[in-house]
Amino acid sequence: MNKLLLFFITGILLSVQIHAQRHIMSFNDGWQFLPNDSMQFAQPGDWQNIHIPHTWNLDAYVTKNYKRGRCWYRKSFTIPRSFRNKTIYLRFDAINSYAEIYLNGMLIGNHSGGYSAFNILLPSGQLKDHNTIMILVDNRNINIPPLSGDFTIFGGIYRNTWMIILENQHFTLDNYGSPGIFISSTVVNNQTATLHIKGSVTNKQKIPLTIQLQIKNNSKNILSKYIRLQSQDFQIGNLLIQNPELWSPESPHLYEAQFLLLRKKKIVDQINISFGLRWFSADTKNGFMLNGKPLKLMGTNRHQDKAPYGIAVPVSVHWEDMQLIKNMGANFVRLAHYQQDDEVLKACDRLGLIVWEEIPVVDIIGDNKIFSGNAKNMLTEMIRQHYNHPSVMFWGFMNEAILQVPARIAKDQQSAFYKKTVALANELEILLKKEDNSRLSTMACAGSTLYNDIGLSNITDVVGWNLYQGWYGGALQDFEKFADEQHKRYPDKPIIISEFGAGSDIRLHSHFSEMFDFSIEYQQKFLEHYLPQIIERPYIIGAAEWNFIDFNVASRQESMPRTNNKGLTYNNRTTKDIYYYFQSFLRKDTSMVRITTRDGELKNAVSDNDSTFFPIKVYSNQPQIQININGKWLEKKNTNNFFAEWNAIVHKGENKIEAITSGGLGKVAKDTCSIEINFTPFESLHTSLNKWDIAINVGSNCDYFDKTNNTTWNADKQYTAGSWGYVDGTIFRKSPDRIGTTAEIMGTIQTPLFQTAREDLTTYRIDAPPGKYDIELGFADLNNPPSKLMNEATDKNISAREQNMFDLYINDSLCLHQFSPFLISGSNCAIIKKIEYINNGNYISISFKKINGKTFLNCLRIIKK
Repeated sequence: MNKLLLFFITGILLSVQIHAQRHIMSFNDGWQFLPNDSMQFAQPGDWQNIHIPHTWNLDAYVTKNYKRGRCWYRKSFTIPRSFRNKTIYLRFDAINSYAEIYLNGMLIGNHSGGYSAFNILLPSGQLKDHNTIMILVDNRNINIPPLSGDFTIFGGIYRNTWMIILENQHFTLDNYGSPGIFISSTVVNNQTATLHIKGSVTNKQKIPLTIQLQIKNNSKNILSKYIRLQSQDFQIGNLLIQNPELWSPESPHLYEAQFLLLRKKKIVDQINISFGLRWFSADTKNGFMLNGKPLKLMGTNRHQDKAPYGIAVPVSVHWEDMQLIKNMGANFVRLAHYQQDDEVLKACDRLGLIVWEEIPVVDIIGDNKIFSGNAKNMLTEMIRQHYNHPSVMFWGFMNEAILQVPARIAKDQQSAFYKKTVALANELEILLKKEDNSRLSTMACAGSTLYNDIGLSNITDVVGWNLYQGWYGGALQDFEKFADEQHKRYPDKPIIISEFGAGSDIRLHSHFSEMFDFSIEYQQKFLEHYLPQIIERPYIIGAAEWNFIDFNVASRQESMPRTNNKGLTYNNRTTKDIYYYFQSFLRKDTSMVRITTRDGELKNAVSDNDSTFFPIKVYSNQPQIQININGKWLEKKNTNNFFAEWNAIVHKGENKIEAITSGGLGKVAKDTCSIEINFTPFESLHTSLNKWDIAINVGSNCDYFDKTNNTTWNADKQYTAGSWGYVDGTIFRKSPDRIGTTAEIMGTIQTPLFQTAREDLTTYRIDAPPGKYDIELGFADLNNPPSKLMNEATDKNISAREQNMFDLYINDSLCLHQFSPFLISGSNCAIIKKIEYINNGNYISISFKKINGKTFLNCLRIIKK
């Protein structure tokens, strides 16, 4: 372990890693940030004091129009005179996306690509007693992948920065940001491993140098070798290791190679590199094979953001994520859709997670040489920087690369554009194999046979398919139909399901979940279908669920604007209940059980009694489970697909639940929790409560929980005598197979309440005793184009057919006349009308009389005072 030495440079405390004469110092402190590119007009107060890692795009959490542009960073520093005759580099672990680096006003380098590291040499002739480094950063991605993508392009110097001080003879740092030394195993089996090492040194004075190599296993030297350098490049071959300890997810064994650069007998530079020994292959007969044994690759995809950091996360977040993925039982992770921090790869090496890493050629390519040159450079950087990590077994270079072509390219030019995409893919495949023919190449295709038709899906060793049947469209069973057809069509092509998943919102729960309702329950139903289908198909060598976390996407709308909520954990890394289905499905080394009630702080039941039946689901990897509710044991049940369910009696308020496993070979597992259940009256007319509150999520199959006031908005239901509900009308569906809309609703933070509606209704009825009531009616016009603005909506030229307009009556009283939410605020904007009403009868009938277009209602709340 390298010791940390602390010392001062320009009054800033820096941490230093000592490798003989190589000094690696943190360069994160003392930076200033200018949130624009108008440096010549900037006043001293315009510069903000910041610490690296840093991003300027925390605005992406609150607006889709987050800042894409150019900003400046600067830092003052001094170099002690004792270091003036040495070689000095700055290393940037990543800057998103384009950077120009200036030393004392002179441009000394630039870099395109927001996810790879790079080194910049500080010219000794330009260094002074007091120096200023300035960096212009641009996240507009002009001809830089990705041009498009379902993730936020956070701008900034968002990973660590370092100063590296070297002797003039040193291992080369000018090799695409890599360590400059590459260790490969030409032969690996259970009896022996043969290593080959190549690298280079910088030695402008051509002084005689020697490399001392020591390979260690558990800190013990097992191999030593001296190599006298004849040139700057060196190769060391036929290094034999007998009875190697192999790297695998079950036993992620690492060796260490120590390289000492000697001038005479003095150490002038040192690098330590961890590596692992393993061999692997993939085909449709045996699946994925690691060290001669079949291994189904099962895991997840990983994005890197976490609020409130954006992607400028502490290193600890990378390790936390990989540990959570490993604890889930995964043996595989796809690092989507870009090269990630080297700490992520270190964690995968040590924990035992097999990695697919890729560059961000996403959605669409750029039709120019600058774009293709940047893509090739990014691929080279990724491979060389992470070459020595044994966890990496797949290099990828495209994700859904033609997704945006129909939207962005004229129809008569699309065929030519597809050919250019295929041509670039072939060039990247050739480059990949030239750089590293020991790994498998892959790309991810969207669920369309067009990728086959144009020849894109057949280029790489393994093809990835991003499949969402039963979420974005179709039925759940269409997943296996598509996969089986692909195998039938290409029987020799190994397949990885590179993405599959469904969104979930902790506020939405449903006893009758359906596609795209964002309920917790539908995400569970979706993944409970996919995992068994994947496991039973040997030609599918692996799968990565989308996504490990709920991650930021500034342009996303849906139930949680700015968020893709398909995570197995929430963005703060709290695990969802579905995480434990994966753990039950994948882990064989320990007994586990999980009562699935943590998603949601308050549950709701519709009942007039003090108790009612309520569904309880428990995940477990054991064959039998028994549960106890409020001190009473229920029948023991066998697990099917790693879960069991009970329709159990619960009471209002707190309910204590215990689950215990039995029948397995492992240790008994137990889980306990408490759930709070609120009761909404069913027969509102006959309820014994003097004051009651009924909130209804009209047109929705989901209960919606509003944490701001602890209110549950009940799933809609049909009216029955003595109760409440709709008399007529239909559920609003923007698309025929999806409930509601995914458009963002303005004017509210309770987005899901207004994304669903019942339309063409004439009556909503609540049987209610006489008394005084507050009635809240919620509206959002979901039918008109979202581009309509209020001033446009009031224009006389808008035709009558664009206006949904109606009168609204409560019993026989006209309360809203010629009411048109669209004319008031435009489309997709929430309006709440509050009406005080004295009911003299035994019911409240809310009636709609159409004037034009459609009648509709999004939510309804009735409070008896």
